[in-house]
Amino acid sequence: MKKITAFTFFSVFLLFSNSTVIAAESTYEGVTEVSAGLELYRWQEFDRAGTRLLTEQGPRVRFNVSHGNEGRLASGLLYRVDSSIVYSRLVDYDGQTQVFGHFAAASVDYFGAAAELTGGYRLKNFIWGSSLDLLAGLGLDSWSRDIGNGISSQGGRVSGYEEVFDIAFTRFSLGMEKKADIWRSLWRAGIKYPVYTNETINAFSLELKPGKRPSLFFTHRFQLIRGEAGRGAYVNFSYDSYRFAKSDVVSGFEQPESHMDIVSFSIGRAF
Repeated sequence: MKKITAFTFFSVFLLFSNSTVIAAESTYEGVTEVSAGLELYRWQEFDRAGTRLLTEQGPRVRFNVSHGNEGRLASGLLYRVDSSIVYSRLVDYDGQTQVFGHFAAASVDYFGAAAELTGGYRLKNFIWGSSLDLLAGLGLDSWSRDIGNGISSQGGRVSGYEEVFDIAFTRFSLGMEKKADIWRSLWRAGIKYPVYTNETINAFSLELKPGKRPSLFFTHRFQLIRGEAGRGAYVNFSYDSYRFAKSDVVSGFEQPESHMDIVSFSIGRAF
């Protein structure tokens, strides 16, 4: 199994242990959700002049388990706890060698885990029969980016290596919910900001600190519901991202300015 640091798995346990406490304090009984989805993933790096150095892109699979009360019927407090695992062996690497800058192609394996706690307040029937949600969240994200061996444009063998990213981030967002007798539509849009970054490259005994920049996210969910508890099947479309400035130079190495963009589609069920 690829290396994923223990702090993410500990956070998953901690957040789900606390979810029962949060639920007891809420005036609305929450529901548990399970979903699986396909992500279209892209990672890009840029030099100091803004020239793109590499692009990694391809599909990834994500599994998610959550618990929350976003289906509540009246104004009041909202909460949601999310935990997910992502995996792929189909991401393509198109970039440059570090020493001579020759084009090189390889494949990248990804394995990661994330946990996130979101809280906020719902204003029922705020406008046009829709409710307004004001939300803030804190999350932990850890992933292994294992770049395989490849061949440069000069025919030389290029050795791969593994990077592990540990990120703590915040989200601030607005949401709208529209509900009918048998369906509900839920929107979220806002800003994401990393408050802690760490990149470990064991092959070179390096720890780098990518710079922190804000990014955007958006999600839309359509659900067929039964009863008043918000249970039923749903589909979810989302866009998520990270933006990192270049790190400081450590032992002659630095992490360039980096962009991550993810478009995903998932199917799930609330119980």
